[in-house]
Amino acid sequence: MAETAREYLIHRFRGDAQSLRERMSSLQRGVNMPGPDAKTSGRMADACDDVVQLLDAIGAHEDVQSELAALVALIPQLEARAKGAGQWPPVRAVYAGAATRIREVEAAEARASVTDARDEDDDEVDDDIDDDDA
Repeated sequence: MAETAREYLIHRFRGDAQSLRERMSSLQRGVNMPGPDAKTSGRMADACDDVVQLLDAIGAHEDVQSELAALVALIPQLEARAKGAGQWPPVRAVYAGAATRIREVEAAEARASVTDARDEDDDEVDDDIDDDDA
């Protein structure tokens, strides 16, 4: 079974949270790494967990379009949380990034729908051609 857009986003942000916590742990052990410090990495991981909770809260939908609409409805909440993280630009970026990922998924689904519709139209044309040849 193919992964839904919601599942993709959940896996992505869970993975990001795990990576950020591993980074935080490494930094706390004294490993020198470029990028955010341990405290910022921990806050970013918490923001990723928050995104996952929002995604979990909408639940799975049988209908792809209903699920996509529920995902898109999260964008204003994510943008508000991004604004609320004012003093932490990396945390703000997690929420803004989640909104961007949802927009990307929405655009990909729209492109897939157009392609599917074209394929259906092509099948109808091919069927008409086959009927004329008979």
